[in-house]
Amino acid sequence: MNQSLTTAPIMMPLLAVAMLLVGAPSARAFNTKTSLAPLNNFHPSRVSSPLQTSALFNSSPQSNESTVTKPKTRRAPKKITPTARFVAISALAKAAAGAQVNAGDFSTRHLEQDTYYKSLEARDRSFARLLVATVERRLGQIDKVLESCIEKYPPKKGKHSHFVQATLRTGVAQLLFLQTPPHAAIKETVQVLRLYPNNPSVPEPMIKFVNGVLRNLSRPPKESDATELLGQKLLKEKTSPRDNIAPWLLKRMQNDWGDEKTNLICEEMMPYDESLVTPRIDLSTKYSLGAVRGINEDKDELQSLMSNLGEDSILLPQGSIRSSLKGDVTSWPEYDEGTWWVQDASSTLPALALTRALHDRHPHDKHIHVVDMCSAPGGKTSQLLCAGFERVTAVEASPRRSRRLMENLSRLGLVEKCQVVVEEGQNWVPSSEDQCVHGILVDVPCSATGTGARRPDVLRRGSDLKELLKTQEMLAMHCADNILDVGGVMVYATCSILKEESEDQVQKLIEKGNVETLPIEAHEVPGFEDALDDNGWLRVLPGVLKGELRSTDGFFVARLVRK
Repeated sequence: MNQSLTTAPIMMPLLAVAMLLVGAPSARAFNTKTSLAPLNNFHPSRVSSPLQTSALFNSSPQSNESTVTKPKTRRAPKKITPTARFVAISALAKAAAGAQVNAGDFSTRHLEQDTYYKSLEARDRSFARLLVATVERRLGQIDKVLESCIEKYPPKKGKHSHFVQATLRTGVAQLLFLQTPPHAAIKETVQVLRLYPNNPSVPEPMIKFVNGVLRNLSRPPKESDATELLGQKLLKEKTSPRDNIAPWLLKRMQNDWGDEKTNLICEEMMPYDESLVTPRIDLSTKYSLGAVRGINEDKDELQSLMSNLGEDSILLPQGSIRSSLKGDVTSWPEYDEGTWWVQDASSTLPALALTRALHDRHPHDKHIHVVDMCSAPGGKTSQLLCAGFERVTAVEASPRRSRRLMENLSRLGLVEKCQVVVEEGQNWVPSSEDQCVHGILVDVPCSATGTGARRPDVLRRGSDLKELLKTQEMLAMHCADNILDVGGVMVYATCSILKEESEDQVQKLIEKGNVETLPIEAHEVPGFEDALDDNGWLRVLPGVLKGELRSTDGFFVARLVRK
């Protein structure tokens, strides 16, 4: 046996690279199918000959001398100059790895926690977010394109698999959806593989392979006179925007809302043309509720604030401002003053419904106690505090989310007016001195499928909702039976577009006999009148309402009163 093969344990990393060098086609050689072979499947018997292996690694092609093993030296940590593409790919890779353990592991969360991301200029941070959002929104289509031109995709799990896959996805997103010039989309994206922060580094043959795949997609198909690029051809012929939504969810939407409304929902969440996707940022303000109730001073303040938040900003009918400003919201006017907070327009509806009912039922009572269950990040809590209720208790189970709640309330100057309780909602009951609870807002944990336009990853979640449904039912029953006073008002809300988490849960609550519907009236929710159903419940579906409110999160709101 050739002596170079007898040292297989020493040579394994090098032989793995040899396998790639010998077996992988060049960037120009493959047509529509290329193999992405995992490094950990290598075996020495797959090398065609001992001579071939020696020729790849010895200084002399014919040398059969024993390999001299040099002492290993610790490699200095790689110095990384972060780029938008690097932090985006890192976030996508971490989320993909984490999703195997935690289905709620979102790329944006990893992005926002990345110290490299925080060090970027505002423009680069925006680009990183755009890359992550585009990959997440178009992931089904991106993977179908890659499956069409790579023989073994996705790559088998290995040390670099998630990072390599995230790089491929990011490259395709730029080429096919963001109209990034190919030389930038490919060169700058592939370069990220050389910045891989962990040892061992991504092998050079694997980097060349990724470069080859992306270059192939950016050229016309071989043996074709067409000017259309291979990637565009595959996108048109092999994919549909619905590929980005889990099949079980599409079926459930069709069962709940029929084909026509399902089509409108899909078009809003997943438009055919990515250039039509414009990030919307809705703001609630300390003046919004007063303006809706007709208080002239609040109306004037709201108009003045809106003019500072961009020339094209829009005042929505229920008091939100849809800002036209771009970039980091912390740099926007009056952020530090705590005048406003980010909150989707439809997310304001539960607090509007509760506030109006309590003011109508207790017009002269200043000692109203309101509970906001599952309160983080604090948008609805802030609305209740701005409504003038004397006592507001915010209950949040997660210590991490409760810290964010406190930070938000502190910036708004509202933290001193609120009692924050960190406890599981289904276990909490008011203390003896706070026994009387006049109103409770229960925005239950849910699938969040109504937020798919902003968080497209939720549209690919698993179909098992049993634990969520159990938690929703338990929490709602506890609030109605053990917290709310007789005659008190309870608002049940979800940001789900599924009936089983929303209408069906409220129906169960009513059938138990302790509560009944207190219908929401059209004048209480200006702009959302067409979202009211025959029960007096609000059902907002993305893409279904007219005008600016066509682009809002999906939401469900039912208002109930304790018998």
